[in-house]
Amino acid sequence: MAIKSRQREEAITTAIGTAQYPWVNTPSTKFVPEGEYSCNIILTKQEGEAIIKKVEPILEKKQKEQAEESGKKVKTYELPIQLEGDTYVLKAKLKPVNGKRKDGSDYTRSLGLFDSKGNPWDREVIIRGGSKVRLNVRPKTWFSPLMGVGVSLELLAVQVIELADGELSSQAAESFGFTEVEGGYVNGGETLDQALDAEEEEEDIIKADF
Repeated sequence: MAIKSRQREEAITTAIGTAQYPWVNTPSTKFVPEGEYSCNIILTKQEGEAIIKKVEPILEKKQKEQAEESGKKVKTYELPIQLEGDTYVLKAKLKPVNGKRKDGSDYTRSLGLFDSKGNPWDREVIIRGGSKVRLNVRPKTWFSPLMGVGVSLELLAVQVIELADGELSSQAAESFGFTEVEGGYVNGGETLDQALDAEEEEEDIIKADF
C-alpha cells in the first residue's frame, strides 16, 4: 500500500507522564526488520487535550489539501493519542535513519535519550514501563487511499525523570526543551552540549523545544 510523502511539522514536548511499553534503549526488530524505537506515554486529560489542540489543526490542514487535490471528500484516520478511561495514551515511534555528512562520512540518526540533567543516557540502563518521562515528538502527516489522511508522531527524544525502580535525580536537555526537574534521575557521562557539539555536522540534527 503506497503512502504519499509526509511533510515536516514543529516538534512538540509532552508533559511528564508514565512510560508504557518503552522500546527506547535499542530499536525493536520484532515487527520492523530494520528496527524501530517506540514509546507510549500516559498523560492526564488536560495534558492530552493540550497535545490534541496542536495536532488536530495539522490533520485538518492535510485533509483539506488532499481533498482539493483529489476533488473529493477525504476521510481521516484516528489520532495517535486516544482517551483510555480517565487518561490519554500518546503513541510515538522512530525508525533509525542512515545518512551522509557533508564530508561524505556515514552517520545514523537514532533516538535521543537524556536524564533529567540533560546528560546523554547510558543505554546499558534499561528504561522500563512505569518510568516517569517526557517525550519530544514531531507530527508527520500522511495519506493512503485505504485509510485516508492521518498523523503519526515521530519519537525524537526521551527525557527520563524517574526510573520505574524509583531512582531519582535533577535538570534538563535544553536543546530538546527539557527544563530542569528537581528530584529526577541523574545519569553519568558527557553533557548534552558536548554530545550535540559532536553531532553538529550531521545533515539532520534533531531540534526541539524541551
